[in-house]
Amino acid sequence: MRRVYLLMATLGFLVCLAVTAIFIRMDFFGRLLADKVLANAAMPTEKEMPPTSGQIPFSSADIQIIGGRGEGLSCSLPRLLADLAFPQEKGREAIGLQMRQACATHDYCYRHGAATYGYTQADCDFLLQEHAFRLCYFIERREPGSDMEAKQSKCIRDARLVTLGVRAGGSDSFRPLNPSVDALSQGLENKAGLDGRASTYFEFDPYPVRSLSYAVYRIADAHDPEGKPQGLKALYKFSMRPSGMFVSVAPISKDAKFGALKLRVKLPGDPSYIVNAPVVVATTHGGKKEDWFVWWQRRGLSETGGRILAIAPGRATNEDWNCLYLAGMTDAMLGDNDACGTRSTIAVVEVGNAGSPDDGGFSQVVAAHGAQPAPDTLHLMALQTNSCLGNGANAPCFRDILISTALRRKHQAQEPLRVTDQLAKETPGKKQEERDVYRNYVAAPLVFQSPMERDPLMTWARRDKDYESKALVRRIGIARKTARPKNDTGRSRGSVWLADIQESDEPLFALGRTGERQSLVAIRKSDDTGVGRVEIRQWHLPGLRDDDTGEAPLIEANTAACQPKFEGTWLARPPIVVSVASDEAIVLLSRVVGAKAESGGYGLELATLKIGTNGRCSESLFTGPMIPAVMLIPNATKDDQNTPKLILKQKRLELIRQTPTLVDDLDGDNTLEVVFPGAGNPPNARMMARVSKDGIFLPEQVVAESTVQR
Repeated sequence: MRRVYLLMATLGFLVCLAVTAIFIRMDFFGRLLADKVLANAAMPTEKEMPPTSGQIPFSSADIQIIGGRGEGLSCSLPRLLADLAFPQEKGREAIGLQMRQACATHDYCYRHGAATYGYTQADCDFLLQEHAFRLCYFIERREPGSDMEAKQSKCIRDARLVTLGVRAGGSDSFRPLNPSVDALSQGLENKAGLDGRASTYFEFDPYPVRSLSYAVYRIADAHDPEGKPQGLKALYKFSMRPSGMFVSVAPISKDAKFGALKLRVKLPGDPSYIVNAPVVVATTHGGKKEDWFVWWQRRGLSETGGRILAIAPGRATNEDWNCLYLAGMTDAMLGDNDACGTRSTIAVVEVGNAGSPDDGGFSQVVAAHGAQPAPDTLHLMALQTNSCLGNGANAPCFRDILISTALRRKHQAQEPLRVTDQLAKETPGKKQEERDVYRNYVAAPLVFQSPMERDPLMTWARRDKDYESKALVRRIGIARKTARPKNDTGRSRGSVWLADIQESDEPLFALGRTGERQSLVAIRKSDDTGVGRVEIRQWHLPGLRDDDTGEAPLIEANTAACQPKFEGTWLARPPIVVSVASDEAIVLLSRVVGAKAESGGYGLELATLKIGTNGRCSESLFTGPMIPAVMLIPNATKDDQNTPKLILKQKRLELIRQTPTLVDDLDGDNTLEVVFPGAGNPPNARMMARVSKDGIFLPEQVVAESTVQR
């Protein structure tokens, strides 16, 4: 027996020794395992940065949607684990900085991917791997005498190990559409809210090709049969499939009541382009503001060339919508009877010249917000995600895109604008070089428009060596030399450093984008449970400069101006920031809460926070109505009568999580309507509440009795 004990002790010691050796040499053994498990993962052939993830606004108004659940975006690892698995070599940066852009998308995917696109944890993890592989082209730069293949192999092995780590240890962080019933029964809703461990809706992926079915929602001009806009908006639902999309519309009447959500048109996909969802861009037509749906359609994920497809829904007839389907046909296929060539409500524009279509070099577009849009012109901006001018220089570029809606079925050339600032200086006779381009473009850019400036500014934050506590904000404008589009170039309007900006502060949103006082703002939970208070931090941006000489100023965070008292459970569903004046905004918050059993068991609660001049806000939220789930979704299934109540309760909760809260001025009366865009069978849009420009819920036309105003 003694020998047996001795043998068992020896085996135990050897096992502990082996585990210790593997733990200490995690970089070696971990890579061996990752190389074996992920050996057949394909390396992208195109040298393009991963797409930037972030908000995709549902309206042309100055509205921002804040995803991330107030938990921050990061790829930081515990210091001991990072040192063991990814020992930092001389000349290389920390793995958290190298792979940060891939990890930012991964964070969004874990928190919102299930509710928005039906993504699984595997979808998110292998999306991380693909994006990490793309970054390797930029992390490993070709240098004289270097073995590029060996360097890329090191980066690829790092990417595999990162993927293996999240595959093995990410199950607790991934949020499925519904947490387990056991977790709810243990009081989870009292600790982190009903959505604390569940996915919530946030549209973050510009090309969700892994999804077989998803829905996006837009608010734009309502259709008027006479083609005379009346200032009314409508709700549009785009039900997306790989083969095309269904477009449904819910109009609104002058007394701010919704009609039924009905199918308007089926748009088959064009096999020459990826099927994706539109953005809403404002222009002016006939002296009045007008909304357009704009698609930037790439030819494929392996190339960035594509076209702009656009339609004005307020004036578009059924024939105009049908012309979007015909837009993929060649002139020879259309013949002499092209009924779409003269229509004024659609635009089909290839980027580049007719003889040589241009590879745009960018992945997605954002609307350029301005005080007064140019007539019959769609103004867009984009960060280029691959080489700038194709001349070997690696300094980043952006595109200032002006699409004339009067020039249909035409090629319209767009000049790439080189970024020139302290990181990408222009030296006569030399190529523009910027080291470590991969540190840019982690989040989707913000567009500012100063009152006295002609052109908007592209603004984004770059993380550098002190990436866990510091960020450089790049503000890039346009130096116009001659008439467009030739000889324009980008120029810095004054970079600034943000001090004490933690990774938990991202994503940032803008306050006063078109005013004289402009700020970047972070809203985050103060702890991991969601029960603790929310923190709001602001960085006031200094005035614009005409160059980038000298040291960029360091801006300290202001935490004293806005110190509201409310729980982090309000951040699980993405807050919506609505600008109501040049430097004032309303933050609309919503969360799922428990309700009476006869009301369906759950409900959706609303609240607002007003951020006023100088970034000041009240100490508490203005609490609005709590709308029971059964009122939002009267029919959860095809046959509610024969469906067990417990299943109906869970189904309504699932549908609420898959459906966003929307807000906009739908009838032009300077009040905001809060909308639940419809779910269940059949889906019907619901007006949940009305909010004044002071952030106060108006008592009339609320679909449910308000809770006691606090």
